[in-house]
Amino acid sequence: MDRTDVKAWIWTTTLVLGPTLGLLFASGAISLDAEDSRAASMLGLLIWMAIWWASETLPLPVTALLPVVMMPLLGVLSSQEVAKAYMNDTQMLFLGSFIVAAAVEKMNLHRRLAISVLLFTGTRPKYMMLGMLGITGFVSMWISNTATSILMVPLAVTTLEQILDQSGGHNVQTSTQGGGQTEGHLQDTCQEHHAQDHTPHRMMSLELDMHEQDGSKNSCNGTSRKGLQKFAKGVILCVAYGSTIGGLSSLVGTGPNLVLAGYWEQHGDKSQGSVNFASWMMFGLPFSIVFGASVWFFFCVVFCRGLEGSILSTDVLQKERTSLGKLTRAHIFVMVVFAGMVVLWVTRQPSLHGWGSLFREKTVGDGAVSVLASILLFVLPMQEFMGPEKILAWEDCKSVPWDIILLMGGGFALSQGIIESGLFAWLSTKLSILEGMPTFLIPAIVSLFVSTVTEFTSNVATSTIFIPILAALADASDLPSLLLLIPGTFACSLSFMFPNSTPPNAVAYGTGLLHVKEMVKYGFFINCIGIWWISVFTLTLGRWAFDF
Repeated sequence: MDRTDVKAWIWTTTLVLGPTLGLLFASGAISLDAEDSRAASMLGLLIWMAIWWASETLPLPVTALLPVVMMPLLGVLSSQEVAKAYMNDTQMLFLGSFIVAAAVEKMNLHRRLAISVLLFTGTRPKYMMLGMLGITGFVSMWISNTATSILMVPLAVTTLEQILDQSGGHNVQTSTQGGGQTEGHLQDTCQEHHAQDHTPHRMMSLELDMHEQDGSKNSCNGTSRKGLQKFAKGVILCVAYGSTIGGLSSLVGTGPNLVLAGYWEQHGDKSQGSVNFASWMMFGLPFSIVFGASVWFFFCVVFCRGLEGSILSTDVLQKERTSLGKLTRAHIFVMVVFAGMVVLWVTRQPSLHGWGSLFREKTVGDGAVSVLASILLFVLPMQEFMGPEKILAWEDCKSVPWDIILLMGGGFALSQGIIESGLFAWLSTKLSILEGMPTFLIPAIVSLFVSTVTEFTSNVATSTIFIPILAALADASDLPSLLLLIPGTFACSLSFMFPNSTPPNAVAYGTGLLHVKEMVKYGFFINCIGIWWISVFTLTLGRWAFDF
């Protein structure tokens, strides 16, 4: 049996296994001792979707649509109740922030910022790596991890090409999957790809073919070409891992954050704590800074050893910045709208006497702020105030990541079904395994388990499955829900080991500079660092930021 036959057999097995188990629970063939008969049906649907998500039998967003069909048929929720879960304030927060991010990308503000940071940090290897990690993390706070990596990898590749140009003869070849090789830079191709699709269907591949011996020296500063090649791997990993780490900083940075926010808004016990943009920033930003600094230190030891002095002339970066032209009125409009949106997010919280307290409780959410900012960008002019061309046109928003929106919507529908069907109450009576366990061990255990699972499944899918289960586990063990939900949600993003674990990893692997065994080796250490810091921050800063 060849590989194709094996894949076909696995696909057929999972295609049948998921609905079979679901129907066995729904029909009563496998029963639960729950008070509400709908609990068994809901558990069957949860298992069905978990199997299809884990095996990717169907595209993830397609599986996320199952609740729309199955919940009404199983009598768990009405069609109207299920449909509402797919577009709520959290979804509008994500959609609005994505449209604002599209304006940032269109105006090349991310590229201007990246070049300015590199000029500030300097061109010594460890500081260049710090600049790449830092700027990628910052961009990823506001733009999806996938989009950030697709935007930033071409900048990293261009910079590496310039470094290798200075160090001596080399040949840079790029190729797309399934296509031939072409010489040149990746920037234009990758940006065009991003405009068409936010998912890396046509991953770029970069191969650095050294003409000289690996041990030969750079005539300028004595740097070995083997050392530069290893440094190049570190820079690409900085972009990939920086995209993921930066996404943890803000509520809109990555899907699992929004899944938790949506779950807590609808079903959380507000007396146990609050999850909003301000509280997330108070926890996520310091966490990401410390986590990122730890990763940078680790990478300096691994990838910068033996590299001394400047490895790139600042003239190259100056020329790149000059080629972008001067700031225009449109650039300033986008920066003002972006900054205003962030300020309104941070200062809204009514419990902190923010501007949200001027309105009736819960009438204005973070989603309203991001949508208002996005609408303004369709009004503000690109050049003349009354001119026909505005900063954004609808064509600029056609790459909306509906896959992520549907995934989150499916997760919200699952969460509502688990609670309304009585499955949450049933799980709360059965999942008491953490009862009596020392509190300081709980975040580490949760993080370790979830991070292991998320290496093989989508981050958003993992969070949609585990968040309601962890909430039930906390309830059964008489623990604050957020003590489990915060480390569980953050651990959903600790997928650093495999190319297919998360799109930024796939983008990095697609450059051709990295081998799978290298990603596994380095990613394992980064996962361990992440689990440590998640545990430490949850037990310290988390109690204050989220008030649990």
